[in-house]
Amino acid sequence: MSFLLASVAKDLSRWWQDKASMLIWLGVPFLIGGLITLMIDGDGGGKPSGSLLLTDQDESLLSGLVAGAFSQGELGELIVVEKVSAEEGERRIEAGEASGFLLIPAGFSEAFLDGTPVTLTLKTNPSQSILPGIIQDVTEILLDAGFYAQQILGDELAAVQNSSSDNVPSEVFVADIAVKVQNKIEAVAPILIPPLFEIDVVEPPPAEPQADVALLFLPGIVLMAILFAANSLAADYWQERSSGTLRRLVSAPAVLSGFVAGKALAAAIVFAALALVTLLAGFLYHEVAWSKLVPSMLWVVVSGIGLFAWFAALQMLFATRKSANLVSTILVFPLLMAGGSFFPLAALPDSVAAVGRLSPNGFMVDKLAIELSAVSAWSFSAGSWSVNLAIAAVGLALCVVRLRGGFAGGSA
Repeated sequence: MSFLLASVAKDLSRWWQDKASMLIWLGVPFLIGGLITLMIDGDGGGKPSGSLLLTDQDESLLSGLVAGAFSQGELGELIVVEKVSAEEGERRIEAGEASGFLLIPAGFSEAFLDGTPVTLTLKTNPSQSILPGIIQDVTEILLDAGFYAQQILGDELAAVQNSSSDNVPSEVFVADIAVKVQNKIEAVAPILIPPLFEIDVVEPPPAEPQADVALLFLPGIVLMAILFAANSLAADYWQERSSGTLRRLVSAPAVLSGFVAGKALAAAIVFAALALVTLLAGFLYHEVAWSKLVPSMLWVVVSGIGLFAWFAALQMLFATRKSANLVSTILVFPLLMAGGSFFPLAALPDSVAAVGRLSPNGFMVDKLAIELSAVSAWSFSAGSWSVNLAIAAVGLALCVVRLRGGFAGGSA
């Protein structure tokens, strides 16, 4: 036991001197996770909004209807109509301070009722792509609607316009206009209004609550930090070999198992620190239930020991440290891609996700994602724990076998 504790203390003391590595193990996942979260949880889903500068030189009932059309319903949520003078409107639209500028000239209503040509001046802001197009389309629709209304109800509109200067229209006048408008609408109704038909509204089944998309990335980001650390710490066996530590242990083969266990325990402490930092940040941001923190940390630590052991066993297969580091580093990024660190497994096609779950870190990420999205804590099954512990145990056993097989003594 004293040898085990001494081995753990020695490794932690040496690794603590390399603080830059730990910053890299945390920094890269935090950077990637932060960028992904900003893209997903940003406010890009908000509605665009802009302003329409309006100069009404006619100041009639009809020109007021045109101006009011831009403030109705959802269109009013997109466009704010601001009445300005012609000079101010020209200046502000040229300066790009509005989405559009509409000038209704004097005599608009008279020309409209007489059926004579009239020009509405609309200038839009070329630096905006959405709202100016909406303003232009709405203006064209209003003009088309006005044309057909004038063709059908021109006489009635003229009568209302001419009577607007009177104090109170007579009841006879109002009734006469109403009857004429109703008769004309009834005459064109078969053309303008389609026949009625019954619609049966079928309520869809209640949809399952959608998972937080940004939360789906958290397990992969956490395991990314663990994978970086496991690969880097596994190379420490080469450092021990270069310093002669492993050569001295060859004479006492029974101590090799304790040496491997001590190094795994020291690595577990590092993984626990990384898991605590990354999970705390994720739990705080995504408001995950704190009851899931302990099981998630335990899962990540056991997963880290397994990854560390297998990376170490892999590195001991090569004759030189350079070739071992090269191969293990090259292997990291395909594992990250396949294991759900860059793309959540839940968001991938089923066939692709099934392949990703076959990778060791993909299996670990998938089970951690289930825990974080589950209703209650400790959703890891006994089978999942058994597989994870078996991965770690087999990897550590391979390390012991490889040390006894010649790596500790300096032979390939």
